[in-house]
Amino acid sequence: MTISDKTRKILWGRSGNRCAICRQKLVLDETELDAESVVGDECHIHSGAARGPRHDSTMDVETIDSLANLLLLCRVHHKMVDDQFETYTADLLRSIKANHEQWVEEKFSERADPQPVRIKRVQHEIPKKLLRINSGAQLFNLAIDCGGTYQDHSDDLNDDEVEIVGGFLQNLRDWVDIASDLEPIDKVRAKKAINDELESLRSSGFLVFAANERQRLEGGSLGPSDFFVLHLAVVRADDPNILNSEQEVTER
Repeated sequence: MTISDKTRKILWGRSGNRCAICRQKLVLDETELDAESVVGDECHIHSGAARGPRHDSTMDVETIDSLANLLLLCRVHHKMVDDQFETYTADLLRSIKANHEQWVEEKFSERADPQPVRIKRVQHEIPKKLLRINSGAQLFNLAIDCGGTYQDHSDDLNDDEVEIVGGFLQNLRDWVDIASDLEPIDKVRAKKAINDELESLRSSGFLVFAANERQRLEGGSLGPSDFFVLHLAVVRADDPNILNSEQEVTER
């Protein structure tokens, strides 16, 4: 008989890819030049050979390659237990195997399942009003560290206005996406380009308002972390939501 694929998979799984004695990894990582290396052996507690270590003549031949008669060892300790079979008796090997598999089980159970990743919004961090943006530098600096954007705009746009407003929103997102890779001169250019678009929007009868919101990312394998999201609105200059005295707009 031979060890079945199912038995082999169960043995390696319960042993956690570790030697039951030294607990070293039994599959070594690949290198730049070579594939992975397997340095573990599926070892028999009772040998099937008449002169083999710990041979038991009363043992049913059908059970020689069974899971109960196997343990996983590195090649050094495989040779050791077979050479020193008077010391490493069948009962001792069964005890070593049981203790090791319990250790593997406890190690895996120590790793709590990661919680689902979710975004937590805090009520007092959500802006009730957005401030009017007066320059490209002001908007660029507000948006540069944000991990996302809530965009809003007036609803009754004609075809030309769709291009103007939509182009501005898209160009701003493109600048923010690459902001961390920009050299100082490129950041100056970005601020000027945004400022030019703000002027174009103003001449077309639109104003831009923005504010940041702090949100929290929770769950997963890492600890919670805060990040900012940009609230951005492009609205007509005569929009009733604009508070002219404060140059603010209420969230729509």
